[in-house]
Amino acid sequence: MKKNASFGFAVFLILLYSAIQVVLLIHHEPWQDEAQAWLIARDLDIVSILKQMAYEGSPGLWHMLLLPFAKTGLPYISEFLLHLIIAVAAVTVFVLYAPFSRVTKVLFIFSYYMAYEYSIIARSYGLSILILFLIAAIYSKRFECPLWYGFLIFLLFNTNVHSFFIASSLTILFAWELFRNHTSGKRVKVAMLLMCVGGVLSFLQILSPPDNIYYGIISDINYLTPFAAVTFAFFPWHTSFFIPAELRIVFILLSFFMFCVFIVSMMKKRSVLFLLLFSFAGLFYIFALKYPGTVRHHGLILIIFLFSLWISRYYSNSQKMLLNIPSNITLSKFPLMIINVCLLLSLLYSLKIQYMEYKYSFSGAKEMANFIKRNHFDNYMIIAHQSNGANALLPYLPEKVFWYAGIEDYGTFVTYNKKHLAGRSISNEQAILRIQKTFPATSQLLILLTNPLDFPELYGFRLLYKVDKDVFGYGHERFYLYKPVNLK
Repeated sequence: MKKNASFGFAVFLILLYSAIQVVLLIHHEPWQDEAQAWLIARDLDIVSILKQMAYEGSPGLWHMLLLPFAKTGLPYISEFLLHLIIAVAAVTVFVLYAPFSRVTKVLFIFSYYMAYEYSIIARSYGLSILILFLIAAIYSKRFECPLWYGFLIFLLFNTNVHSFFIASSLTILFAWELFRNHTSGKRVKVAMLLMCVGGVLSFLQILSPPDNIYYGIISDINYLTPFAAVTFAFFPWHTSFFIPAELRIVFILLSFFMFCVFIVSMMKKRSVLFLLLFSFAGLFYIFALKYPGTVRHHGLILIIFLFSLWISRYYSNSQKMLLNIPSNITLSKFPLMIINVCLLLSLLYSLKIQYMEYKYSFSGAKEMANFIKRNHFDNYMIIAHQSNGANALLPYLPEKVFWYAGIEDYGTFVTYNKKHLAGRSISNEQAILRIQKTFPATSQLLILLTNPLDFPELYGFRLLYKVDKDVFGYGHERFYLYKPVNLK
């Protein structure tokens, strides 16, 4: 791996990036998805975690990394320190080894995705980025160090379902290059075996059981979602401001044009073009036919483009052109120019989000959990509705379980099956009726809701505490705690 940045410049950027991230992390209030991974790692054994992944729709590498921290009783913040270390490691590899200019490196690491979405929000996608950057850094040595290369792709397969398709494209490309170059040997065979085992292991984990919400090859159909995904990849901020609908259409068309420019720019490098098309085919299948995703999923499109530009330097132009592009026309500079402009705009949005993280709450879960502990209400039975949202409190309440009104059962993490889906659709009033039927002696319980209860006095409850102001994160997680009127 040859360094592409001076040591002093790299150290300065990495330290500045780390300092900003630590400040943001101190002010971050985790939400339900971050709690879900911690609760699964804390409350299940290894075999049960692997089985649970079928409902998570993701292989369990991230959960396995959390397991030793959660099982040994370390505090919840351990998850976020681990994730921050992963993000800093990804930035370190990028700054030191990516073949981009200083401008591109600065814009990328301080833009929205790397300065917030993939660093502060603790999910498996930051892990995917670190592994992809490591693969890019050793890409020129993949035949000399095939075991390391195979191991990294094994890990990439098991980060999340979106990375499954990226890892698949790399595996197929590696196999084809071995065949084309007549390369053989024990180490490359073991490397191929590692990749294949990683793919099979990942596939077995994400096979959906019949009661999964997203069961089947097609769960939902929305053919326009890939266009939205490409737009969010380039302009993650385009729905966060008061932008007229007509202007948003302009952003969608502009994003699609830039996407096409990227693809065309790789026409002379057919191996990289294959990687792009295969990876995007997988991502667009997920977005259009399985789950539309959110900005954290859509940002992987930008990451794949950066990765492709990074490794494209190791491929010479093909003599057999897929399109008749004149040799005097150079498209290679266009993608990086486009990325720099998009990253500059994204950097401004990043500053806004970081300010909001510093000043406001990403989720109300932490404040509500602290109120419950401070007043010793964690000794009471707590009935929660809805389960996805209320589970965000449980990492702060060790050894506590909620009775979820939606599924009429006790639990911590959420199992995304059809029973959960049906329970999620019931109203607060229906949840109260279920509670009163199951627990007729209601004086020793509390009710935790994610939406306020209309006229609680009619059901014999009154509002005890609420967290519903200055919450800006995903789902705007607000909480309302009620108690029976006769409870002191």
